[in-house]
Order: sequence, then C-alpha cells, then structure tokens
Amino acid sequence: MDQASKLRSAVIKKSDFEKNFNDSNTLTRVICVTSGKGGVGKTNFTLNLALALRKNDKKVVIIDADLGLANIEILLGIKPKYGLLDLIKEEVEIEDIVSNGPSGIKIISGGSGIAELANISLSGINKILNGIYELKDKADYILIDTGAGISDSIFTFIKASQEIIVVTNPEPTSIADAYAMIKRISMESRDKDINLIVNRAEDGEEANSTFRRLKLVGEKFLNLQINYLGYILNDRSVQLSVKSQQPFFIKYPKTTATKNIIDISNKVLNCNQASTDEPKFEGFMKKLSNIFLGRKG
Repeated sequence: MDQASKLRSAVIKKSDFEKNFNDSNTLTRVICVTSGKGGVGKTNFTLNLALALRKNDKKVVIIDADLGLANIEILLGIKPKYGLLDLIKEEVEIEDIVSNGPSGIKIISGGSGIAELANISLSGINKILNGIYELKDKADYILIDTGAGISDSIFTFIKASQEIIVVTNPEPTSIADAYAMIKRISMESRDKDINLIVNRAEDGEEANSTFRRLKLVGEKFLNLQINYLGYILNDRSVQLSVKSQQPFFIKYPKTTATKNIIDISNKVLNCNQASTDEPKFEGFMKKLSNIFLGRKG
C-alpha cells in the first residue's frame, strides 16, 4: 500500500510540474560543460565563458554540479551558505542558494547533493525541480559544470541537456577520454548538440588537429557530428589567475586566453540567434523531471 501511494504521488507531482512547461517564450539556454577526465580546465572555462556572456548583457547562472569538489567556489574564493540539496529544507528557497559572483553572474553550489538525490523524498525532489525551473526568470544562460568522467552519477544533467560542451586538450590520453565521453553521450541520445573546446593548445594548428581527430572518429565509428566552438591557447595568465582566485577574463582582459574566450562566446551567442524559436529550457526540465522522479518509481 505504501509503495502504491508513492507511485501515485510521483505521477501527480510529475503531472503537476509539467503543466508549467507550456511557456514557449522561455528562451533560457541550458549548456552542460563536461570532460572525459579531470584536470583539463573545464571549470575554469565554464567560469570565464559565463563572464564573457555576461559582458554581452546576458544573465548567467552557473550550477556547480562537480560532485562535492566545489571547484567554482575555489576558483573565486567564496563559500556559499547553501547548495542545491538544501532546497529540500522548508526555510530555504531558490534565491537563498544563489550566490553572487563577479560582474553579476550567479552561482549555485551543487556539492555532493547531486549524487544523493536518490535518497530524497518525492516532495523534496519536486521542490528542487521547481527551484531549478524558477531560474528561467533569472537567467538567459544556465551553465552546468559537471564532474569529469563517464559515471552514471555525472550523467544526470548531461542526459537532460540538449547542448553539451566537451572540454579536452591535445594530450593523447585527454583525446581518448573525450572520445569515451562523446561515445557515452551518443549512446544516451542521438539528437544532442555536441560541441568541442580544445584547451591549452600551443597554437591554432594543434587545436584544429585535435578537433579533426575527434571529428573523424566520431563520424566513422559513431556516425555523429561534432561541432567545433574553438580553442584556448596555453597562456600563463590562466595559471596566475587560478592562484589569485580571480578569473582571467577580469584580471587579464588583454591576454590571448581572454581573446579566445570572447571568440568562443561569440559563437555561442550566434547559435542562440539562429534558434530563438525553440523552447529548449522546457525540454530540459521535462527530461530532468523524468530522470529525478523516475528514480523514485
């Protein structure tokens, strides 16, 4: 009887929640940033991309879903009071877990809560989903910084997101891990927009060669098209900014790395102009609710 009650509750909550997805004017874009291995600069890229988008008067929210490592917080030297999982508490609402970052970007700490969602009640999951849905009024872009690797827990947001950015570098092991990530994504869904960033390249040719290798194997073995968003050259200002806990986009605005981020952000923005009639945020929320509520069935 108790199990039947839980199943009925899940259907009701899922049905009620999805009634909110009829707003075709919601143009918030969700972009999930991931990598096949750690240490390739994924989180630093996410942070500086957010700042470049903000420079273009876009409202940006970063969800740090890097499974308890809190890398965004470390890069900025901040310590948020609440994280995503705290939304299940009665006294906490979405505005309480959103921290202020530089230049007006907003940050939500995910912490270990992403992996613990399976233990949360249906009402708690429903509150988290509704909290995330409220971000549509606070952001033009939601950037989700996932953990590295291809484990199931990391794929929660990747499964729900239409747009994926995979960050790699020219090292052979990094390229192999990026391919493993792209292969796993393609196994989950064939209709996602998979984009590649090559970080820490020595020059443009090395970056372009790295992309071509992944593009060729993607086409040959996965029958998959990979888009190229660009590269970030190996720039000492990046390491210096990490040590000072200040984003290089702000601290070193005239360096090569900052120029590269601006070029990438322009491609992201131009893509947005070409697809403004598609309500991708609603699709993201429907998939996310199916994943989270499906775990409680």
